[in-house]
Amino acid sequence: MSWQQSETDSLTDVLSSVRTLRQEDDTTMRTDRSYVSSLPPWPRIATVALSLLLILGVVLFEGRPRAAISQISHRTAESDEIEAYVSELPNAEVVDCRLTLEHQRSLVMLASTALESPAAMRKFVAMVRKLPGRREADPPSLFSGLKVLFLEDAGLLKSSFWNPADANFNNSVGLNYQKMASRSGLRLNPKMISAWTKGFSGLDGGWSYDNGADVGIGGIGFDASDFTYASIFDLCATEQQAQALFELQSQHIVPWTPMLVDSQHPCIAKFEAMLSQVSIVFANGGNPDLLGFVLMKFAPQLGEMIKRRVQNGELLYMGRSAGAMAASRDFAMTYEPNPMLSEILLDGSTDGLSLAGSCALRPHASKKLWNVPGDVFGHAAGQQTVRVANGDGLFCDQGHCIVAGKTSRSEPDAFSTSKMHLERVVQAYRHVYRGYHPKRPNLVASSMPVTPNCRLVLSGKKPLVALASSGLEAPDAREAFDSLVRDLPPTEDASTTDHYQGLKVLVLDDGALLTSSFWNSLDQDFANPNAINYVKTGVRLSPEAVRLLTKGFSGLSPGWVLNAECSGACGGLGDLGFDDGAFTHVSAFDMCATFQQKEALFRLQSQSLEPEVDMTVETNSPCIEEFYTLLEKASVLVASSGNADLLGYVYRIFAPQFGEKIVQRVQQGSLIFLGLGAGGMAFGENFAATATPSPALQTSLLKGDLQGLKLAGQCAVIPGWDSSELLWDLTSSLFQDAMQGVDIVGLPDGALLLCKRQSCEIRGSVRQRPARVLDGPDSPGAHRGRLADVMAKVFG
Repeated sequence: MSWQQSETDSLTDVLSSVRTLRQEDDTTMRTDRSYVSSLPPWPRIATVALSLLLILGVVLFEGRPRAAISQISHRTAESDEIEAYVSELPNAEVVDCRLTLEHQRSLVMLASTALESPAAMRKFVAMVRKLPGRREADPPSLFSGLKVLFLEDAGLLKSSFWNPADANFNNSVGLNYQKMASRSGLRLNPKMISAWTKGFSGLDGGWSYDNGADVGIGGIGFDASDFTYASIFDLCATEQQAQALFELQSQHIVPWTPMLVDSQHPCIAKFEAMLSQVSIVFANGGNPDLLGFVLMKFAPQLGEMIKRRVQNGELLYMGRSAGAMAASRDFAMTYEPNPMLSEILLDGSTDGLSLAGSCALRPHASKKLWNVPGDVFGHAAGQQTVRVANGDGLFCDQGHCIVAGKTSRSEPDAFSTSKMHLERVVQAYRHVYRGYHPKRPNLVASSMPVTPNCRLVLSGKKPLVALASSGLEAPDAREAFDSLVRDLPPTEDASTTDHYQGLKVLVLDDGALLTSSFWNSLDQDFANPNAINYVKTGVRLSPEAVRLLTKGFSGLSPGWVLNAECSGACGGLGDLGFDDGAFTHVSAFDMCATFQQKEALFRLQSQSLEPEVDMTVETNSPCIEEFYTLLEKASVLVASSGNADLLGYVYRIFAPQFGEKIVQRVQQGSLIFLGLGAGGMAFGENFAATATPSPALQTSLLKGDLQGLKLAGQCAVIPGWDSSELLWDLTSSLFQDAMQGVDIVGLPDGALLLCKRQSCEIRGSVRQRPARVLDGPDSPGAHRGRLADVMAKVFG
């Protein structure tokens, strides 16, 4: 949809507002002149003299680096420069792209789509006015005679560009070889492409937009005769190089000829002449790896030529989708290109032109799909990933960057909340990718399993396990748990009619120990009837000691942890039919740790102070036998939610003998295990895919090892899976590949992974795993291996 369709009069409104502002400026200047003229002679002379001194100061100051005004993208609110800049779009989000002096004259627009909103149009107009010779022009004459070069390399590998039989070939808003050839000429032709790709097989899906039409910048005052369409690769490649590119894409044949333009090729001078005649370069969408290859590897002198003219303030760069990605700091965050291009042509490098400083654009942002991989990759690579939705873009205007468009906001960042810790997920990626080397070439031919593949049959173990996202609130989840109880070997106190009678339940509440509402009676969740707290569990450590150790409960996690014996819709076990007094709450850490160890844990969580004492249970501690006795009496073991890192630490490192005893009994089939939330994660195959625990425990106590107790074989779970926000979607698929054999199951609230004897299934609020973007094998628009490669490169 064009911006005109959504807001018919938006351009008229923008142009009118621009004229009004100029008229107001003129009126102000005339008023100022009248005021000076009305002054008596001596004040008039003094005023003029002062003005001349100010003008001289400005001239001298302008000769110095503009960085003296402030650090770029961090201007003070008092600065006239930033006030004038922001006043164009007062609600726009300012982005710190760490621009340097070389960006002080650059005009760059990196967008998901094009000018689809009044805000984007207004910013575009403001930037065009800063081009040489355009300062005094008013729209629409502003665009008259302004020449534009459409760079179409990114679309060359699309089937719809070449194949007349493709459903998108005749798309009215799309570009194909016929349109481009008729406008500016084209050396390649569909007969060549068909032969090299065996009938257009293996080419990319979708289509590239025709940016000379209304979906781009057509219809806003430009003259179509001022448009030129070009592809650097088409202009410069030999027939052998072109054949090699298409055979690599289609048949995975490694090029037999050097894929670099001859430095003496006449196309270089031709392109330079072409570039010197235009004021705007508009790089189209399509395949970012191909465009990145063309600008950075195939013809780097032409990429530098574009960059130099942009930085000199002579050229406005507009990038749409892939055209925006390749011009930003990095174009790693995509799964669409064939991994053969990045591996063979780019040699693993996804560096872009860096026209927007340290910012890397991720277009078409939706449902937080790129939040986790984008932020962790940016953190590891020392750059900022800016995620923008369709209709929005990143505008860098002579030293300042903002997001402008339909929302004028980048996609909300999950890591901006106090509950989410980016560093924790960065370390999780390092753990998962340690020693992992993807296949070369990384072409994925298999689908992810539709049903959980926990490989319990191969193990010979027969556990009774339920790993729940939240609790047993869904009727089917209760029925699933009931089936585990029915499968338990009968006890001495068992009833032939009531299979819950006589059963003892041991609840592990270690996961709640670092939650504020567990200790702080002033916390709003302390009195929640469904939440666990120190009063209900009877822990030995006092809340007063915790308050002192954490300096007033600072640094403890927000929220609350479900009490496993609550009743009703809460999802607890309290009304399932267990006897009164069947539940026993215990924390192995509270029971067995010395006061010095408890002091070290809380100071680590609250103040990031490294422990100075050994953080494992004393081998001769009487609590060990006490815990064994409690465990031996139990028929059901529940691990409460809370902090997965703390649970993993307690039962694998602090007291590994406890974890081993639990695993032994569960695998024998004599003990039911129910993990709630974080409890399900810690006792699954691993608990890497979470951002809620503070990274302090992961670094200091777990030493980066995020393996769980593996009660569900080779299955791990991600609780709280939300298909409306795909936060862990890409990461779960990437982790699953890197872990080689682990099946990571996303569980919506109310669902659980049920492992009964030697098979596992999803029960509760859903009966099958939510679909993920990268579940299937490679397709024209999704290559899991492409994204795995870039992650392995930065984290492996």
